[in-house]
Amino acid sequence: MAEKKEFLEIGKIINTHGVRGEVKVDPWCDSPEDFCAVKRVYLENKTEFAVSNPRIINGNFILCSLSGIKTLDDAVKYKNKVLFVRREDLDIPEDAVLICDILGLPVIDKNTGKVYGKLTDVLQYTCQEVYEITDENGKQTLIPNVPAFVAERDTEKGIFITPIDGFFE
Repeated sequence: MAEKKEFLEIGKIINTHGVRGEVKVDPWCDSPEDFCAVKRVYLENKTEFAVSNPRIINGNFILCSLSGIKTLDDAVKYKNKVLFVRREDLDIPEDAVLICDILGLPVIDKNTGKVYGKLTDVLQYTCQEVYEITDENGKQTLIPNVPAFVAERDTEKGIFITPIDGFFE
């Protein structure tokens, strides 16, 4: 399978805050505290910023300063930009499976070896994740990411499932 990405999406600058160049970030981590622990972020073009004074507001958003952004005019230029972090800068548990590492993997019947398509999206809902599987004809099927249906997630081989009748009809 493909090599794991060096840079991971961690959030998006959604607004500015104040006149001193602070930005408001929508963190795309498991928790806003995870974003607050990050010391450096990058833009898609690999421009690096040091993160300072991160704090959680309104439950899920982050206000912070990024090095080199000193004024409101500076900050406005970065609105709607996606922020990245180096994988090596994160404390990722060894058994963790990141969404970016499983997108594009084949979805395989655990018992028969039949390939149903590729994992094309992971929809994150309150109660559980839902996997979107797209077959070679472009037909999409949704299955819940629960042990009854998803037997194994192997970032090298694929997503192994135990489908029930009707999933792929």
